[in-house]
This record gives sequence, structure tokens and C-alpha cells, in this order.
Amino acid sequence: MRRRRYLLWAMSLLICVVTGAQADETKPDFEVTDDDQVYYGSGDTPDAPAICRADDVWAKIPEYKKIVDDDLDEDDAEYHLLMKKATERFESALEDLAKREEYDLIAEEGAIKANNGKKIPDGTDDLVDLVSRSGE
Repeated sequence: MRRRRYLLWAMSLLICVVTGAQADETKPDFEVTDDDQVYYGSGDTPDAPAICRADDVWAKIPEYKKIVDDDLDEDDAEYHLLMKKATERFESALEDLAKREEYDLIAEEGAIKANNGKKIPDGTDDLVDLVSRSGE
């Protein structure tokens, strides 16, 4: 009887270990935790994502800096023209960086979870460089 209990306990333990290992193996390397903060790409489980701090990037976009410096708001016609150009510059920089580094998704810092000890590259400095010089 004791031997049978021991055998059942050992089999249960083995099943737990095997299914636990399989669960870790099937867990994706990266998961999007906030879809609203994805700036480039789509999907819940990217293969090659990057993060950025968008506020740092926007602060370096010349058109956006003019909006801030001139204290423009949505009631000003120039605001909309500048915001359109600033948005295009931001999106172009995202596309350029994604193509160059082969990222399939770029999101705000904290919007992607890394599993299994993986590291998510930070593209903020590259994006700042791209928005600062593009269109000049």
C-alpha cells in the first residue's frame, strides 16, 4: 500500500514538473501589456520588439517644439499644420528604426513584458536622432 502511494505521489510530481516545463517553453518571449501604447506594429506577442520614451522623442521634434514655444493650442490653425508634420516625422522615424533594426513592434516603455529573461532594446536615443535630423 505504501509503495503504491509513493508511486502515485512520484507520478503526480513528475506530471507537474513536465507540464510546468512545457508551460515555460510555450510562453512567448514578449507580451504586449498595453495596446494603447504601441506606436509601431501590432500583435500581442511580438518576436522582436523595442521600447521608447515617446515624451523624450516628441520633445526633440522641431515642429512640436514650435507648438510648445509659441504656446499654440487646438484653436490655432498653425497648431494643426505643425502637429500633422510632427506626427509624420514621428511615424517616419518609427518606420525607419523598425526597418533598420528589424523590430516588429515599438511601444512605450512599460507596455511590453519580457519573459524568460529576455531584454527589450530601448530605441529612444535612435528615435531622437532620427526626428532631430529628418526633413532638414
